[in-house]
Amino acid sequence: MTIAINLRSFIVSCCACLVIGVLAVCYFSQSISEAQKPDPTIPSPQSVLFILRDHPNAKTVALAGTLNDWNPQSTPMTRKSADWSVTIKLTPDTYRYKFVVDKERWTVDPENSQTEDDGNGHINSVVVVTPGHPLANLGTISSKLKSTSFHRRLDVGGYKLYINCEGPVRKGTPVVVMDSGMGNSSESWLGIQPKVAEFARVCIYDRAGLGNSDPSIHTQTTTQMALDLRNLLARTGVGDRLVLVGHSLGGINVRLYASMYPKEVVGMVLVDSTHEEQFARMDALIPEDIKKQFPPSALVLMSNEKIDFTENSERRDRLAKWHADIPLIVLTAANAKPDPPGPLAYLDPQFEQIRQDLQQDLVHRSAKGKQIIATKSGHYIQHDEPELVLNAIREVIDATRKQK
Repeated sequence: MTIAINLRSFIVSCCACLVIGVLAVCYFSQSISEAQKPDPTIPSPQSVLFILRDHPNAKTVALAGTLNDWNPQSTPMTRKSADWSVTIKLTPDTYRYKFVVDKERWTVDPENSQTEDDGNGHINSVVVVTPGHPLANLGTISSKLKSTSFHRRLDVGGYKLYINCEGPVRKGTPVVVMDSGMGNSSESWLGIQPKVAEFARVCIYDRAGLGNSDPSIHTQTTTQMALDLRNLLARTGVGDRLVLVGHSLGGINVRLYASMYPKEVVGMVLVDSTHEEQFARMDALIPEDIKKQFPPSALVLMSNEKIDFTENSERRDRLAKWHADIPLIVLTAANAKPDPPGPLAYLDPQFEQIRQDLQQDLVHRSAKGKQIIATKSGHYIQHDEPELVLNAIREVIDATRKQK
């Protein structure tokens, strides 16, 4: 009898355990199911298509930005015909990005008009991912650019250069063409280009091997750069009345262009321009025993553009002899001293005097020359005091109208 009671108790206990277990499994399964449901308060990722068009000769293209910690290896793009693309999922947010061509040329998205200065003198493309609005085909010209925009890569003789023109053509107003400093792509002008476009058609471009342009098939010299620009402008159809704006090395380039094609250049703005004699004069001050303390490459002007500065005398003669009766404004940075390293520090005052003397030489290249000191600027006046550059361009354009 005792055995029977215990057996019944055992059966009842097992049934109770089974019921509890089933309930627990059901509750646990329900919990998992609820956990797997998307949280309506968290926006779902959107598919975003990034495209870099017309790069048939590129070996690799990658996407880098805040979306992948600026890692140029983590998001490779795939080529189809001449275009490169990648689709990735992004949660709603604001992202900064660039394309990396052949692992060394970083370029903004040429078909996305949304850009932002990173605070360190660089411009990034910006994409804003909005909840519920997937972005299919980011970077279409028709949806992103104004009707007055012209963004193209054009063949200049076996390779393509990128040019970006903004603003409508205005009757009687010359077209502004801007050339960047050594190693700088056209992005160095993106901060002020839209403001110039309010009163003039303005074009910026990438020299060969920079930004969105192909490397040159020629030895890269300043003369070749001038030839490239002439071919590019001819393909663009900007007209034959130009105001040239050159920063640093770009200042040498625009003066060389003006010496080669004087009838086309009606005004000029030099933005802390390099002078072709500057480095030779500074080098002549350095004692030979001090030069021996540096490796051979330390005192050689180097650039990621791979420029050959040992050109023939024709270029030097052209630059030395160039004078023109055109409106010319020379913007000189007050805080862009040479700052020579270590053993050369004692030469700093003499180097600075050379720089200032040569800036004065540039002013006197035109009877209509004028110098403005950018008191708050380092070498990149267009970043530190952009209003000075804008006002100088406007003043030169106004002067060209009066001299017609």
